[in-house]
Amino acid sequence: MDSNPRDNTVSSRIQIGPQLADESLEKGKITSSTNDLVKPFTEACHSEAANVPFDRFTGPKVYHSPKLWHLRVSVIEAEHIMPGHRGPELVRFPEFVIKVQVRNFHLSTAIAAPSSTRSFSNPFWNEDLLFAVDEPFVDSLQVTVQDRIQSDNEIVVATGKVLMDTIEKRVDERPVTSSWFNLESHHGKSGDKNKASTRFVPRIHLRVFLDGGYHVFDEVKMNNSDHLIGVLYMKILGARGLEPVQIKDTIGEEQPVTIAYCVAKYGQKWCRTRNVVDSLSPEWNEEYSWEVYDLCTVVTIGVFYDRRIIENVDDDDEEASSDDCIGKVKIRLSILDTDRTYTHSYPLLIMLPSGVKRTGEIHLSTRLSCSNVSNMLLRYTMPLLPMMHYAEPITEGQRINLTNQAKSLLVSRLSREEPPLGRKVVEYMLEDDMWNLRISKANFYRMMGVGSGLFAMFRLLNEIRNWQKPAHLILFIVIVVTLMMHPKLIILAYILYIGLAGLANYRCRPRHPPGIDARLSQAEGSHPDELDEEFDTIPTTRPDDIVRMRYDRLRTIAGRIQTVVGDLTSLLERLQALVNWRDPRATTLFLVFCLVSAFASYVVPIRVLIALFGMYWLRPPWFRSKSPPLALNFFRRLPSKDDCFF
Repeated sequence: MDSNPRDNTVSSRIQIGPQLADESLEKGKITSSTNDLVKPFTEACHSEAANVPFDRFTGPKVYHSPKLWHLRVSVIEAEHIMPGHRGPELVRFPEFVIKVQVRNFHLSTAIAAPSSTRSFSNPFWNEDLLFAVDEPFVDSLQVTVQDRIQSDNEIVVATGKVLMDTIEKRVDERPVTSSWFNLESHHGKSGDKNKASTRFVPRIHLRVFLDGGYHVFDEVKMNNSDHLIGVLYMKILGARGLEPVQIKDTIGEEQPVTIAYCVAKYGQKWCRTRNVVDSLSPEWNEEYSWEVYDLCTVVTIGVFYDRRIIENVDDDDEEASSDDCIGKVKIRLSILDTDRTYTHSYPLLIMLPSGVKRTGEIHLSTRLSCSNVSNMLLRYTMPLLPMMHYAEPITEGQRINLTNQAKSLLVSRLSREEPPLGRKVVEYMLEDDMWNLRISKANFYRMMGVGSGLFAMFRLLNEIRNWQKPAHLILFIVIVVTLMMHPKLIILAYILYIGLAGLANYRCRPRHPPGIDARLSQAEGSHPDELDEEFDTIPTTRPDDIVRMRYDRLRTIAGRIQTVVGDLTSLLERLQALVNWRDPRATTLFLVFCLVSAFASYVVPIRVLIALFGMYWLRPPWFRSKSPPLALNFFRRLPSKDDCFF
């Protein structure tokens, strides 16, 4: 590859990027994200690409995600709506439903509830429907009124259309006025309208506006601010240890082929490197830059095989032209020190139905420049999301629906670019909220890891209480007595302990940004059936016996979670039972104890009470009984609401 003059020309042109970046940083200038540092000739896009057709050339490309808005449709009411079935043999109250469609996305309201103050032809809903739409607004909003005769039989009674470019926009909390829109009735045969049903024109009352005050999620939560705090420079150096793809040539023999490229995404900007042909250790040496508005964000880098060129398939064949994923790396910007260059190799891991597989490693050079330190530190005190998320919050169900719509819009837009980014590439680069057992186990072990310090402290206190560590016992008594004699030192000692713990952990800080952790993701010890379930589609394509087995396993796991939630609820209900007189005798005993404790705390100094309690808690083990404490026995006998279940 080094002997190819074309590749040398591209590399020499691309290596100018770091010099320009360093010069701009020394002068205190910030390079705009739209002025990319990499601008090689579009013809010099392949290394050793003599056998690649010219129309298949794929060079470096920068993509920008479309501007996404929330389209809020508030369905209030309708007038002069005739039911779908008006035969004399059937008397029924109509069940009107509003269906709103934007492109391929459609949402429906609930059935209009009957009211004694309104006619059945004037249904009332007052529901909000949220859509994710992208600029430019050239589509229309389709409104359909349906009468649900049965669960599987809905008759369209009226339709309407609202042009997107006529809809009002807002970016704050100001109220938007509602409007009445005329509908087209669907009663009567074609060419012979029923005059009785069209005497009054049906219309619908809507509040429709484009809401730009929200952040439309297409992956993890990320704030978009107007205050620039720095620029991220990333140089994609190359990859090593890639595996070739086996394809069949014209005579039917399998030949190893490798055409690899890299995709980097941060915020609304996507960057794709040029293709490198027939190299298991491709070298790109391309640098890109992103404007940074918040450090609590993540940049994602993925490596892919260009199957579109390998197999010379048609771009219209989405399934055949989907590129193969090699692996990806995610780097959190808050881990990076400002104005420091990190050059490190990250392993490329990918999950397969057979388990986790290491497909190589990628070599990256990352640098975060800072234009204003005060703005950077101030960002830590500002809300993570725009204010509209807190002034008028959306529900979790709406957020999930909007995220799916935003992903579909992004896939549709990037797949029409040249060169296109396929659906598989975009979905792999974005976060996936799909449930699987492996991630659930990983989250459980993460929670146990976070609480390991607290559990270790409880074990140490139990060992001190049982006199298993005499040195720790003496030190504990000295600390407790000192704090009792000087109560003002309690808060000071706690804050000082946290500060010293942070200073002690400074030497264990990460030297470079961490990559994908297979052990943390529970990818190494996963059962084959769990991995097969993870790669299954929705709806499932597995046989009935496998689906039944997985359903039974899911019921078992849900039963365990149900037991834990029930035990926690019973614990809280027993705390309430101390004062709600569900057990009159237990509540009487507790109130008497409260009165005696209040009198004792008034008469006896608090330091004496703490000393007495400490002496009782640290009494020698041979003065203790093996039975549970009296207070625990009393608490376990308090009633809960478990006996009220079926």
